[in-house]
Amino acid sequence: MVYYNHNKKKRKWVESMQKQEYKQLQEWFLKKGTEYIFIFMNKWRGYSFLADDIVFIFSRAYFDEENFPNQFLGDTKSINILFERIDSKYMELVQEVRSELSKEELKAIILNFDRTRYSNELKMKNSLTIPDNVKKLAYSLLEIKEEDKLLQPYSSDGDFLVDFILNYPKASISGIELNTNDILISEITASIIGADKGKINIYQSEYLNADLEKIDYNKIFSIPPLGVRPGYLKNILEDKELINLYNENEFRIYDEWLNILKVTTNSKFDKALFIMMSRPLFDERTKTIRKYLLRNGLIEGVIELPEGLFKETRISTYMLLLSNNNNRVKMVNARALSKKDHLLNRIDEKSVETILKAYSEDSEISQTVTLKMIEENDFSLMPRRYTNKELELDNYYYLKDVASIKRGYANLKQSDLNERLSDTETNIKILAARDISDEFDIEDLRSMKNIEEKESVYCVENGDIVFSRGGAYNSLLIRNKGKEKVLVNGTLYIITCDESKINPYYLQMYLASEHCLSQIESLNTGTAISFMSIKQLGELKIPKATKELEEELSQRYKTILDKKEVIRLQKKRLEEETADLISEVL
Repeated sequence: MVYYNHNKKKRKWVESMQKQEYKQLQEWFLKKGTEYIFIFMNKWRGYSFLADDIVFIFSRAYFDEENFPNQFLGDTKSINILFERIDSKYMELVQEVRSELSKEELKAIILNFDRTRYSNELKMKNSLTIPDNVKKLAYSLLEIKEEDKLLQPYSSDGDFLVDFILNYPKASISGIELNTNDILISEITASIIGADKGKINIYQSEYLNADLEKIDYNKIFSIPPLGVRPGYLKNILEDKELINLYNENEFRIYDEWLNILKVTTNSKFDKALFIMMSRPLFDERTKTIRKYLLRNGLIEGVIELPEGLFKETRISTYMLLLSNNNNRVKMVNARALSKKDHLLNRIDEKSVETILKAYSEDSEISQTVTLKMIEENDFSLMPRRYTNKELELDNYYYLKDVASIKRGYANLKQSDLNERLSDTETNIKILAARDISDEFDIEDLRSMKNIEEKESVYCVENGDIVFSRGGAYNSLLIRNKGKEKVLVNGTLYIITCDESKINPYYLQMYLASEHCLSQIESLNTGTAISFMSIKQLGELKIPKATKELEEELSQRYKTILDKKEVIRLQKKRLEEETADLISEVL
């Protein structure tokens, strides 16, 4: 495909790059490109670079009088200003690069330049680098066709824009980006692949306030910034239609849902795919937003991706698909479909096929759920809530219905605790999550000088169960406490059974099981650091047995714990005897 450039008196033809050529440039870059970059950067150590200047130096070396301006860039004022600055500050470096690298080699470096890797200390890239197979998965889920016009809010440095147009040269894509350097790099890379000005359009704007009516699109792909403070989003929001939507529906939290609600205020889209964190999918504070989207038929499906796919974050991520007139939601739990690749996980083409098949028909990792089912699960959109078929229980109690749950004492600062710890043994102990192990012994807990009256409510009694709020989710049944007073700190929950409804031994037997741990994982946040809330823990399903069977299992479990305690004491005694033997020769 060839385009005529009207910007030069001399006629110039700019050829659009084919996908095969791009792959060849990518292969060369992986073999030699990174080495060249590090060689040049080593030579340039004495220079003080502004953010992105290194990639701009390579870009200026590529764009000489023969190919600048061109059909895509034209006489863009911002590009002219950029190149004038690079010429005045780094002309010697530009000429050095031109003399040592060919045009094709420069193309390869610019198109594959990793701003995170080569200039990490400058924090040059705030968005996520999208793996190739994640892009392929997104294209398939969006059902991209030749005539489609895709919109990418938060288009960053144009990596996705370029990949899209190489894969779908007859389609078009528009990006919305606020950062000027990102836009400049996007324009440069689009120019290098010979994109038609009408095929890639980039708008400089804050996405939340952009006028989407002025942009021609029918499908959307976006990875909004993850973990942005709600206060920040609320402060920058000016879109009156979006503000009215919040006010009319009494939405309270200005989090990632803002980016998604933005597109729903415009009727143009047929399909949209957002990659997001887990918290908005289950957070009690945003339940009204989920309810609104579900009842308006806008949520088509949710896919839990494997963690560690993106090199910029280990946080678990999810694909949220939007379309119109949905009365069911497809849930896919693909978190196990990855392979280790150095420090990252990756999904291969086989995994992509598995996910797509699971999305199209129910399988071991997917389920189509009704709105009623979602409502029964507190409007949670976490796929593992619905896809862990091995966790299904025909008869169960909710933990909240058979026991009370409270958090341990959370107002004890470490500095205050240090002052209150006793150098000598006392019958006042403090228990933290780190103390729970197979070797647990109340006598080994740290001793305190005193317990204040307001703290006594956070002391455990025999029959109570302590449960760690996060981490390994360990639990411990308190028994044989004796005269000790044991204060539980804020890293643990205290579970007190209603013994007319459930036996503490039976409950602890289940809490210590692998089945329970899997169920807990289906309830928790899925983020890098997960803490179960009391409400989430209360939703834990406990297998319901007949009273006779429950009592029998409780007694058998008590016998096992008694035997473990005997073994622990015997082991402790043997260790003491071993120490005595050693002392005889020292």
